Amino acid sequence: MSNKYFSCQTDKAPYAYRCGETVRFHIQYREDGKTVPAASFRWKIAGDFGLAKEGIADGSTGELTLEASLDRPGFLYVTATALDENGNPAPESDGFFGGAGVDISDIRAVTQEPDDYHAFWDACKTELLAVEPEIIEKIALPDDPEHPHHRIYDVKLACAGGKPVSGILTIPKNEKKRPCRVVYQGYGVKSAWFNFSEEENILCINAHGIHNREPQEYYDALAKGRLAGYGFDKEENRNPHTCYFKYMMIRAAQALRYMMTLPEWDGHTLIARGGSQGAVQAMQAAAMIEQTSLIDIYIPWLCDTQAASIGRLCGWGDFSGNAICYFDLTLRAKYTKIKTIIEAGLGDYTSPPAGVVAMYHNLGGEKQLTLVQSREHLYVSPEAMPFMVKI
Repeated sequence: MSNKYFSCQTDKAPYAYRCGETVRFHIQYREDGKTVPAASFRWKIAGDFGLAKEGIADGSTGELTLEASLDRPGFLYVTATALDENGNPAPESDGFFGGAGVDISDIRAVTQEPDDYHAFWDACKTELLAVEPEIIEKIALPDDPEHPHHRIYDVKLACAGGKPVSGILTIPKNEKKRPCRVVYQGYGVKSAWFNFSEEENILCINAHGIHNREPQEYYDALAKGRLAGYGFDKEENRNPHTCYFKYMMIRAAQALRYMMTLPEWDGHTLIARGGSQGAVQAMQAAAMIEQTSLIDIYIPWLCDTQAASIGRLCGWGDFSGNAICYFDLTLRAKYTKIKTIIEAGLGDYTSPPAGVVAMYHNLGGEKQLTLVQSREHLYVSPEAMPFMVKI
């Protein structure tokens, strides 16, 4: 039996409000598509520039209406939890994570570009191109019973930085030439995924150049050991060249280079795809590989990492180190001219929507942004609602 969950409607598209306008959130507690009661609801509203309020509401109707407004361009963040008769979180119940934007056409990034930004990335590309994406290891894997028409390989590729590109490659067995897609993973320590498409050759790489298909204990030990808190070492982050993310991005670009060597590539469609940290890899890799034709990202991380300096709700991570801003996607977006598709959650404050919108505004090519109501970073309500932004 699935959990109860929440849905939410606003009086108009949740990205379309204006400064000073009241935003009404009509929230329903749901089970199998029907509104159901709870003893009560605990709710909170936060907003850019310091807005904060909370309360307890009666849950007997299964419905809750909340109101808020902002007097500056930004976002409201709303959460709700169903409670039982004792005031404890109701069992088998998901929380609500949503929000709305106010005058989002006026939201701009505040993160400052370092003076040596281009010098850093030019140096990264030089290191990248110094090592050809040669195969170090290529293990043919058994056919997948659900995808018997694909060849599957566990591959490792030579790369700058001392660690290989490590991933799972799937190629349809017919000899047709087709687009290539590289899939990048979010923050954490895990094996590359198995992704299948009848229409694409797909390489999913893990973020660290580690082995794939190992027992979970292998990844747990790395996560608690040498990869614990990776990317946030204050000493390493004094300089972008010693920041952990540098060679992660170079490996991401090397994966794109490798896909262009496949005889099955159609020669023109090369896609970089990822979510959260994977979105950072996709955008930074595409910047180093000019043949990339599409950036396809969701819940992108590291968007406007200095946003807290003006009072915006900021995302997850310690952004105090000098190096992190070199990987900020609002800076990268200014130099991104290829088509970029973005999906973000209105209830995602690992990757806050204000930063994503600021990044979207900076993009220089064809672009598309979808904001999803009732979506958090990892959690998506069964009745989440997507809104394609038109501004």
